[in-house]
Amino acid sequence: MSRARSWLFVPGDSARKIERALGSDADALIFDWEDAVAPAAKGAAREVTVAALAAARPLRARCWIRLNALDSPHFADDLASLPVAAIAGVVLPKACGLGDLERLGVALDAAESAAGPRAGDLGVVAIVTETAGSVLALGEFRRPVPRLAALMWGAEDLAGDLGVARNRDSSGTYRAPFRLARNMTLLAAAAAQCSAIDAVRVDFRDLDALATESCEARADGFTAKAAIHPDQIARINRAFAPTDEERAWAERVVTALAGGGLAIVDGRMVDAPHLRLARRILS
Repeated sequence: MSRARSWLFVPGDSARKIERALGSDADALIFDWEDAVAPAAKGAAREVTVAALAAARPLRARCWIRLNALDSPHFADDLASLPVAAIAGVVLPKACGLGDLERLGVALDAAESAAGPRAGDLGVVAIVTETAGSVLALGEFRRPVPRLAALMWGAEDLAGDLGVARNRDSSGTYRAPFRLARNMTLLAAAAAQCSAIDAVRVDFRDLDALATESCEARADGFTAKAAIHPDQIARINRAFAPTDEERAWAERVVTALAGGGLAIVDGRMVDAPHLRLARRILS
């Protein structure tokens, strides 16, 4: 499970934006070779990203690359250009069920073998709600999946697939189909024992709304949130960081349950599920 709180999307064809992102406080960076890059610029994006990573030599654990979709004509070239030794893993868009992850795993095996003896090293973040079919396939995630570090949901592509102009109502709340996709992602991630990443907020200038949405996501069980602008990172990191009170509670729970069984902490019974939560907070 990834411990990153903030995942910043960065256009892979912009050396300037990559440099700025590398200097940000984002826990994880997603260099985007898909939606952020025009078809004619795909090759340039690969070259720019690979060169920037080679020059900056950032912490490998921070760096991820969003590939083009499995069925895209650009996918094979993405794999051939993948800087395996410089990244923690890949982000797969348009992911639909376990079959797509198995196909990606085979492709990553080949990429790792070509780069050297690194089989099984690259992780995967799957974006799993960009089509109606992907949402319906979330029920397949019922146990841990090889390579899978996180599931991410998104509302923008799904709106296009459903043929609706807005995914939020006049109050800013996601409409019912998008709430369903969000909730299904959260449950699937829990079943697969991986991180759950909340969707980007495209209105990146409304930082107060972002902070509220991030806090609500954490309260629901999400462990991180995606971002599209460096200015969003501080609010996201703050929302997903445990408070001093939460850490103190977690330490009391771990101490009280050192011998297993159940115990009373702060006047309430705690047992194995509370211990798992306490350890997650402290980690």
